[in-house]
Amino acid sequence: MDKELALAIGEKINKAVSILNSEKKVARDYGIGFPLNHAEVQLLDIINGHPDENTSQLAVRIGITKGAIAQITKKLLEKDLIARFHMPENNKEVYFELTKLGKKAVSGHWKHHERLNAGLMRYFETLSDKDIKTIFSFLDTVIKGNMPD
Repeated sequence: MDKELALAIGEKINKAVSILNSEKKVARDYGIGFPLNHAEVQLLDIINGHPDENTSQLAVRIGITKGAIAQITKKLLEKDLIARFHMPENNKEVYFELTKLGKKAVSGHWKHHERLNAGLMRYFETLSDKDIKTIFSFLDTVIKGNMPD
């Protein structure tokens, strides 16, 4: 492969990453009447999928500090998207559950991603299995950082 083509592929990868990163920076209304930022909707999604995890476990799962979880959950509580509770056998640990509005936000978030992915899915349907395997292998190589020298 010539050097210009390799550089062009690198530029395309950087542009795709930039687009994905900018998607996270935009606060959106997921059908609840007010916008949520990426951190808020991400935590709602995690709480929805892992309702039995306490604050410490949520922090580890997302890869942020317990202090950051406290800040985000405070906002989510104020917006009536989550409720705080304790397990009967352990009054020390704090857990969260989605309110009706929180469930609506998560559902709206999933629908947002379905819309974003619809065009990509239509494109993938036009590809052969071999092409899809090549793309998958390429992305694995990029993600793992195992690029040949």
